[in-house]
Amino acid sequence: MRTRISKPVSLDELPEFCSLAEFSGVFRVSRATAYRMAAQGKIPSLRIGRRVIVSKQHLMRWLDRSIPCENDEE
Repeated sequence: MRTRISKPVSLDELPEFCSLAEFSGVFRVSRATAYRMAAQGKIPSLRIGRRVIVSKQHLMRWLDRSIPCENDEE
């Protein structure tokens, strides 16, 4: 019998530190695109050896800065 591991489907379900595979599942981009975005510095990430991880806290701050708010234009 196989144990099914559920993948995060929303930002709230991401663990505190996630892989780019988990990031790509939530943001609906390919893993290759997620790795390319990390390499180009477009998303906040940290390389530990061969692994690339994303901090949920830094990701939330990145989203807050990246998405313009209507109140910001005034």
